[in-house]
Amino acid sequence: MQNLTRRIVLTQLGLVTLAYSQQGLYALDLPSKDPSHFRHVSQDDPPWVQLLAQQLQAYFRGEKVKFTCPIDFRDYPPFFRRVLQETQKIAYGAWRSYGWLAAAVQAPGAARAVGQAMARNRTPVVIPCHRVLRSDGTLGGFSGGLSWKERLLALEKAKGGD
Repeated sequence: MQNLTRRIVLTQLGLVTLAYSQQGLYALDLPSKDPSHFRHVSQDDPPWVQLLAQQLQAYFRGEKVKFTCPIDFRDYPPFFRRVLQETQKIAYGAWRSYGWLAAAVQAPGAARAVGQAMARNRTPVVIPCHRVLRSDGTLGGFSGGLSWKERLLALEKAKGGD
């Protein structure tokens, strides 16, 4: 992908790698312990990227965070974009079902398509796809693996919801 700047943010749970464009955050990789060859976020990055780094560090410390960075939604089909934008509204510590999300984007019965949008989310945590579960409250899938989904939900529950 052209015109992306890649950076890393050190959090309590490991290194978060992010990629951004002039439009906003394009991608985010969940923490890993592996070293990265990218530079850390610095004062040379746009103010919103510096704030995002601080918000990610706070989030992975278990603090309640509402991410405010712009998102670069290019390369998503229109339906996925609507689903992801609606997913951004799910509050910290809360969860919604795939079916609920389908209805919220005026596509009742499209729960599987919502699941596909969640699987293609390039910016987990910032667009909190981990907060989308099956209607019975079981996990469903997660692109970062179910252990990460459990970990993120537990992190948020430990500090309480709204």
